[in-house]
Amino acid sequence: MSTTIRSNNYEIFLGNDTFYQIGKFLSKSRSGNSKKFILVDENTKEHCLPLLQGGVLAFQQAVILEIASGEESKSIDVIVNLWKDLTEQGADQQSLLVNLGGGVVSDVGGFTAATFMRGIDFINIPTSLLAMVDASAGGKNGINFGGLKNQVGTFDEPQAVFVSPVFLKTLPEVEMRSGFAEVIKHALISDYKKWSDVKAIENLENVNWFDIIRESIWTKNKIVNSDFRDRHIRKALNFGHTIAHALESYLRKNNSPIKHGEAVAIGMIGETYLSQQVCGLNEKDATEIYQFIRKHYPLTLEFDSDSIIEFMKSDKKNHSEKINFSLNKSIGEPMINQHADEALIRQALEFCKEQLMVVS
Repeated sequence: MSTTIRSNNYEIFLGNDTFYQIGKFLSKSRSGNSKKFILVDENTKEHCLPLLQGGVLAFQQAVILEIASGEESKSIDVIVNLWKDLTEQGADQQSLLVNLGGGVVSDVGGFTAATFMRGIDFINIPTSLLAMVDASAGGKNGINFGGLKNQVGTFDEPQAVFVSPVFLKTLPEVEMRSGFAEVIKHALISDYKKWSDVKAIENLENVNWFDIIRESIWTKNKIVNSDFRDRHIRKALNFGHTIAHALESYLRKNNSPIKHGEAVAIGMIGETYLSQQVCGLNEKDATEIYQFIRKHYPLTLEFDSDSIIEFMKSDKKNHSEKINFSLNKSIGEPMINQHADEALIRQALEFCKEQLMVVS
């Protein structure tokens, strides 16, 4: 089972024949005899790199670059070290960087490739559910700066993305749950049919991931193709993320980080509340969203709402000194560039706390 989805200037290959597709891609790549580099973290080096090198002979001689797993690697210091490694290992303008990993590897690798020698080619081979459905495609490559999430970055597309569900077998449950939050988001901004399919999922152990991943990629890709530079409708993909990014920054500062998808799940609770108050989202749909997220994300978490709001004020999506949200008027009807005053945002954050205390 396989499929190919065409993005602006590259293709996304999904299926069990991705190693074969990578071989075909390399035979036509401009990298030729130039060195190839594979970026990994300690987890993908152990669990995923042997599978990749066993399936793609051209990668057996690749230079391996390693970063630590986790958000702390999304820093300029890590990027500088990768620039040094590429230089010392003889990378040239025709070299290819292969990003084998989750969202952090995709972001760091994409940023590194976009800036080294004014840009070298890179491909993404996502190994986490989150990266498969979201981070590996779309051309956004960001790192954290000044304690703020994705504050510095580039728009630079990969030469191709190769999505192989075989890598899902290497993931712990917490990583699957993290990626599933982006699946929920894509369904909520897409249409009732996709939302109905997703909300029918009782657990994450017996899921047809090929279909789920394909639909999520299709949803994101359709939006990105119409607004690559994130000026208009692409902002709909930020649903849940204004709160989520601020929450991630706050928790990292307080040395209690959570997974990105867990933060997005909490963010979707708060921004669904705002969708009710600001955009008129009906109570039936909102209640379904709250119940579904609580079911799959039985989290207990404490945070200071005023501190979260302060982080929101530095969000790169803001304009005219207003905190900017992407909300939903109804399922499948996103509303971008929405605003709320601090009192209402505080109510939404307090509502998140209340919901997190209810585990069903």
